[in-house]
Amino acid sequence: MFAKVIAALGLLICVFLAIDMALPRRYQMAWRAWIKRPGLLLGSGIGLKGRFNSRDRRRAAHDAALDAIARAKHRSGTWDGNVYHGDDFEQRQRRKPH
Repeated sequence: MFAKVIAALGLLICVFLAIDMALPRRYQMAWRAWIKRPGLLLGSGIGLKGRFNSRDRRRAAHDAALDAIARAKHRSGTWDGNVYHGDDFEQRQRRKPH
């Protein structure tokens, strides 16, 4: 009995996916937007997309990136274009590459 229920659910999912692939792009997008509406299973915030898509998180990530760039630019050493050479770069012994 349990195996038949799982098989029926698998078949139902396959049929829905086949119908979705057969639809024109416009209808696919409308169908997927309807499924993702709030209150339905996929649109209720489950998953990573809804979790990391807030404006505050994007702003915090942007600020963290700007801080990292500022820290890298103010290190002691020299910049040759976009390549950073530390203070001990010239003092190291040059070894043959293997």
